[in-house]
Amino acid sequence: MSLSSYNPSDRYRQRSHGRIMAFVRALFFVVCAGVFGFWLGGVSGNQEFIALQAERDVLRKQRIQLQQDLTQIRAESQTASLRLEQLQRTYKEVLPEGPVRELMGLVKQQLEEGMDPERLSLAIRSARPPRNCSAVETRRFVVSTPAYQGPDSKISVAENMITITGSGTSARNEKGQPESWYDPSKSIHLVFSLTDNKTQPVKGALPLHHSVVVGTREYRFTISEGAKSFAKVTFDSCDHP
Repeated sequence: MSLSSYNPSDRYRQRSHGRIMAFVRALFFVVCAGVFGFWLGGVSGNQEFIALQAERDVLRKQRIQLQQDLTQIRAESQTASLRLEQLQRTYKEVLPEGPVRELMGLVKQQLEEGMDPERLSLAIRSARPPRNCSAVETRRFVVSTPAYQGPDSKISVAENMITITGSGTSARNEKGQPESWYDPSKSIHLVFSLTDNKTQPVKGALPLHHSVVVGTREYRFTISEGAKSFAKVTFDSCDHP
């Protein structure tokens, strides 16, 4: 009869050793996986850090470029403002506002219509403010019309050296029939007659302005609407020239 060499204690030791080795392998795998993950995370983080640095550099360059562009825009804006102010001063000097601009327009119009520059220059130099003017007077006369059957109406001034007459368009009533008085909204025709048998016709809508020179005096007239049938004449006289 032979004796068996099986020892239960060995079996338990082997099982324990197997479990320990399995645990060691698992632990080694976990450690390796952790190390690999840490390394991979480091690589990824380093790449992200490099990318962020590159993006930061790009943004920094863009900021510097924007600051330079802004500085240039501000400089150009200041230059444009100064240029605009200079152009406005030049414009006001060349084309002033108010009466001076209107007079320049009249001078240009006269030259374009063929006015002799020397004659125009002489007229401008001879013009001056009125002197030694008389008091303003007001007279009136009846404006004749096609329907007016009365006597001719006129006024004489300047010691009868100037006579003024006028005719106009008949006003119409509600039925469209002509009246004897004139329509002040329509054009009228005036005639300034002088003692030398010369006449100066003036035509247009009221009020009308006209001047007549007699001797050393200039008579300045304004003809406007008066009472029904009448035209009002306001005038004075000043030294001439």
